[in-house]
Formats: sequence, C-alpha cells, structure tokens
Amino acid sequence: MYEFNTLLDSEIYTLSTNPLIGVLEVVTDQGSIELAVNKDGAESLIATLLEFLAEGEGEDASKIMVSTIQ
Repeated sequence: MYEFNTLLDSEIYTLSTNPLIGVLEVVTDQGSIELAVNKDGAESLIATLLEFLAEGEGEDASKIMVSTIQ
C-alpha cells in the first residue's frame, strides 16, 4: 500500500515580480520539494485548494471566505 507524504509546512520565495515567478517549497515528513511556480500555476493551485476546502463539513468547514474582482 502506498503511503502519502504528510505536509508539514510550505513557503513561497519570489524570484521575479514581472513576470511573476517564485519557488514553492513544500516540507513533508519525507523531505522538502521545491517547485518553480508562475502566476498561472499559483492561480491554479489556489483554485484547487479552495475546491478542496469547500468540501469540509462541520468542524472541518473552511473559515476562508473568497471574493474575486474581475
């Protein structure tokens, strides 16, 4: 059976603001993973995490409220 890594922490380091590029460091119980991220990747990651959080119920319901201006 596959054992998932456990997320312990994460950090983002901005390398450039125009174009927006950074390094997302994800710290797990198995070590660190560094991912290059641009604006599109960051927006996709946020959208995916918000979808996940929206599934929480009861005590696990998200406390984050999101409003977008287009």
